[in-house]
Amino acid sequence: MRRIDLVAKLIAPLVISFIDATSKTFAVWTVLGSTLTSVAVEYIAIAQVYHIVPQLAEIVKLSEGPRQVMEALNVEELQAAEQSSGDSLLHVWLDPVLSSWSHYFRSSVLLASLSLSMLFLTVLSFNAHMVTYLLALGFSALWIAIFRLISVIVELGATWAAPLLMSKIGPVRSGLWFITWQFIFAAAGVAIFNMQKLNPRLNAIPLIVGVVLSRIGLWGFDLSVQYLVQEVRVQQA
Repeated sequence: MRRIDLVAKLIAPLVISFIDATSKTFAVWTVLGSTLTSVAVEYIAIAQVYHIVPQLAEIVKLSEGPRQVMEALNVEELQAAEQSSGDSLLHVWLDPVLSSWSHYFRSSVLLASLSLSMLFLTVLSFNAHMVTYLLALGFSALWIAIFRLISVIVELGATWAAPLLMSKIGPVRSGLWFITWQFIFAAAGVAIFNMQKLNPRLNAIPLIVGVVLSRIGLWGFDLSVQYLVQEVRVQQA
């Protein structure tokens, strides 16, 4: 699934950049048309999966917490609960929520999960902020597409490197290696970017290279943490 996601990110920006270089109006209509078309394609794909996997149509028995919440939705029981006890209804709603959060904070992969979430709170990637900055420096849409193309090829390589490394040294150590890799190249790119006083466009090259290489660490760490989370869930099940 990661590879499918990255391949889509690889092709789409490059195609749109070539179209945008010819006609911006046509590029906008192309994006609109592909978005509307994808809705129908996604619906058909979801329907096929639903029919292929019969288990999806089975009614899952609610656990005790969700069952209590559903029962509390009955108007008569809500009124009875309010009359009998002022805080009983509050406990019915809060207990499942607090139990889930308590289970999460007691998980052995809590720190890894939090660090993975924080990794994506960054502008050091080819998102809208980075693209806007490069456009302001004078890079053309085609050059930005090429930068993104190189970045996604590198990220795609991480989806092959991560499983190989995890099979050699385990998911914990591979996660540490990948997060160290990301820090080194991202920090180096930012440091060189701040130290150099060259032409703004030339000054951005070390930053671009550092961001591209750091994505290997990000996706490798992502896959390592996802493996750990799934492993913990299997053990608990």
